[in-house]
Amino acid sequence: MEQFIKKYNNLMGYIGVVFFFGFIISVLVQVISRTFLPRTPSWTEEAARYLFIFMVAFGSSAAVHQKEFVGLETVSNILGPTGLKVFMLVVNGSLLLFSAFVFQSSVLKFSLIKYRMVSTAMQIPMQYIYLSMLLFYGLLIFSFLLEIICIGLSLKTAKATEV
Repeated sequence: MEQFIKKYNNLMGYIGVVFFFGFIISVLVQVISRTFLPRTPSWTEEAARYLFIFMVAFGSSAAVHQKEFVGLETVSNILGPTGLKVFMLVVNGSLLLFSAFVFQSSVLKFSLIKYRMVSTAMQIPMQYIYLSMLLFYGLLIFSFLLEIICIGLSLKTAKATEV
């Protein structure tokens, strides 16, 4: 399970980095063209926005397993190792339920309604942009589920060694 999570994290991180570099290039093209060229391309701002959205979608999935989200340090310092794992199960379970609720109640409805629209500057179908919301919440749900399984397995291992 650890190997799978590590490969999954690496994949999400690499995909996020690709979108990050695309974001940087788009912003650089925009800044350089505004500074040195008589006209700026109209697509750079829109491309930067979309690349940023996809970068966050993939990066947040990797952040779950690396524990990069804001944590409750005071509570985690008070609890022991087993209490901390149970606390993390509750937190990750709550975040999983929240992500699933948002995914089911709004993302599916919103992203499927807007599939006929076309972006203003780049003239690409917005279904590809709204796919980022499906990816974001889908990957978060999957990542929280993996983290819950991982914590649960470590709890079982810790209880087996105590006995």
